[in-house]
Amino acid sequence: MDYAVVSYLPALHKGYFDFFKKYPGTLYVLDSDFVLKTPRMERDIRALTAQEIKVLLEGTRLFSKIVVLDKNTIGDLQRETAPIIMPDDEINRTFAETELKDKAITFVPAFLRWDRQISTKEFEVPPDRVISQDDFDKEVMAIAFKESEKSPDWWRQIGAILIRDKKAILTTHNTPLPSEYSLNAFGDPRSNFEASEGQFKDLSKFIHAEANIIAQAAKQGTPTDGASLYITTFPCPACAKLVAMAGIKELYYSKGYSMLDAEDILRAFGVKIIMVK
Repeated sequence: MDYAVVSYLPALHKGYFDFFKKYPGTLYVLDSDFVLKTPRMERDIRALTAQEIKVLLEGTRLFSKIVVLDKNTIGDLQRETAPIIMPDDEINRTFAETELKDKAITFVPAFLRWDRQISTKEFEVPPDRVISQDDFDKEVMAIAFKESEKSPDWWRQIGAILIRDKKAILTTHNTPLPSEYSLNAFGDPRSNFEASEGQFKDLSKFIHAEANIIAQAAKQGTPTDGASLYITTFPCPACAKLVAMAGIKELYYSKGYSMLDAEDILRAFGVKIIMVK
């Protein structure tokens, strides 16, 4: 089957090539007409032009046709009959919402990230840990992991869901600020240190998923007191403090472990900790 792959491609790396090999057909490369609608993208110093990307990729013969997508060629894409595939990121979603409103689109995570085991403690389970194998908990955690795939964090993808009365109130992931492309455009201080050097974790441009979801709840006036939080990885000490002070009463997680006083803080505030397997 042939596909229509649409994306902003500022640079090429292994993650993109693995992605391209799965979806042969026509590639539409977003030109600056559409990319610059996202704030601060004019400062992406690593970015090649869409025409340069087109020339480079033509040599790979991964696609039967490559089109630089600008105001003159947008009609070609809007008339496209092949299934449309897009990497799931901020620029591509914004483009799809404004230019492809009537098209069915499949968004696929595609980027290069750390994929090695960070610590053997990731899989350790405290002897007194409450473990849930409830179908509802497993279903919500599966959705949280799916949400985590939207994060462009090179180190770790985290998904979070706020639940009340078994209904999802908010869903989010760890996100770089001020934009999902900030990491690519300006780099991340965290990348200068090894994964084991946890003392430098706070240098990251990312807002953690727990802080993100609590901040969104505050912005929307959504109460968190008494709610349940499903998080793919056990929270860091700073996020544990936020969870405790937000009045969240149940914390569900799937992997990771407590660092420093994170678990002590949660327990002191009456937060029930449940591991979902």
